[in-house]
Amino acid sequence: MSRSRLVALSLAALVTSSIWLRAAPQAPTPATPAAPPAAAQGRRGGGPVVSPEVGADRRVTFRLRLPSAQAVAVTLAGKRIEMAKNADGVWTATTDALEPDIYTYSFNVDGAALNDPANRQAQTSFGSFQSMFVVPGDKAWLPKPGAVRGAVTRQAFHSVVANDDRDFFVYTPPGYDARRKQPYPVLYLLHGLGDDAERWLAGGGGAANILDNLIADKRAVPMIVVSPLGYGTSTGPAGGRGSQNVLGYARILLDEVMPVVDRSYNVSTRREDRAIAGLSMGGAESLYVGLNNLDRFAWIGAFSSALLLLPPAASVPAPQPAAAPAAGRGAPTPLDPSVFDKAFPNLSAKDNARIRMLWITCGTADGLIGQNRQFREWLRGKGMKFSEEEVPDMAHVWPLWRQNVTDMVPKLFR
Repeated sequence: MSRSRLVALSLAALVTSSIWLRAAPQAPTPATPAAPPAAAQGRRGGGPVVSPEVGADRRVTFRLRLPSAQAVAVTLAGKRIEMAKNADGVWTATTDALEPDIYTYSFNVDGAALNDPANRQAQTSFGSFQSMFVVPGDKAWLPKPGAVRGAVTRQAFHSVVANDDRDFFVYTPPGYDARRKQPYPVLYLLHGLGDDAERWLAGGGGAANILDNLIADKRAVPMIVVSPLGYGTSTGPAGGRGSQNVLGYARILLDEVMPVVDRSYNVSTRREDRAIAGLSMGGAESLYVGLNNLDRFAWIGAFSSALLLLPPAASVPAPQPAAAPAAGRGAPTPLDPSVFDKAFPNLSAKDNARIRMLWITCGTADGLIGQNRQFREWLRGKGMKFSEEEVPDMAHVWPLWRQNVTDMVPKLFR
């Protein structure tokens, strides 16, 4: 069986309606397993397969009914765990105790990758997904038992700028009141290259749980969070290295997404009540959109920014990879300082009075740390005020970005 056929079998279990409500706002929690596709599970007696099963001891058991397979393993956290087959043709493996967190995994069946057909929880990316589960515990981005939760909805629209159909996701806090006299502040939260609009709020990013938990603890003001698709062209990640990606995205956000949000939700249109933040590609977009539109945004956060994707840098052919590199893959070459002059031509020290937050953070093990340091030095040269953080030994990884949101949100709109 080909890899594409195996993935298609898994994908069939995950098709949902185009507009949905996060009734019990979930970052990933172990779901009631759907009945697995007969072809993928090779039905041969026995009841429904439960996979994954998270035990009270935090050990996780994976199961796959596929009697015809010769060798099956589960790939989890960069490790391969061999599975054993029982008399009913069900392959099983159990991990050691895992730390509380969000995890992704896949099966390897006779050399081909397969997502878990018994698990409806998915970590999304642009055009693909991976099976996902959560080990419950005390992490800011994991759901707290009994916590009152907000809702996540999907808004589909046609982009005239990109000439495609796309979507954005919206988090509304617990007790959201569409007629409240005081409109809600709004945070635009942007994903990275290769991800999609769903990733932060419904695809494993954990942002909805972060907001639920912080609001419940009265550490954050109730706010609305919008996560749009972050590509300025119809080519998605394939066009992420081109100059039109960020340029087109800025137009889509300002002229297409924000007007819909302003009409559809009880949000404030005051610049003091708007924030924009993002990771990697989304960090570069947050800086580009925020600093060039201070009449609309007063709060800006940039996490592990892929500054090589700024339009002036992206317009010049260069040997850097399109995707922001993880630690160990080599660092991009330094940018010409003129890139920042061209990207932010009107920025000056006088703008300090209008900026409530400009926060730039990156891990020291991230290949992008050099360009982030360059940008901070350029800002100092312009007399700009900002907050900065370098996280020791952290690479280009989701645990850092979830923590970035956890740290930033309590400071917003105070």
